[in-house]
Amino acid sequence: MDRFADIEALVAVVESGTFSAAGERLGVAKSVVSRRVSQLEQRLGSRLIHRTTRRLSLTDAGRNCYQRSVQI
Repeated sequence: MDRFADIEALVAVVESGTFSAAGERLGVAKSVVSRRVSQLEQRLGSRLIHRTTRRLSLTDAGRNCYQRSVQI
């Protein structure tokens, strides 16, 4: 489990807007990106992204995590 990869996946999703675009950006499948974000959410004990079939939006915890992650 690579914690940096999980954080990198969150940043890529936020900046790309979709899991698919984040996967392309990182050179991995969108399922890998989704798994990494889910692992980060589990580790932090908080939902970071609201997922629907049409939209992604950050939760307050997700916004805070993203802002800290960008600094890394």
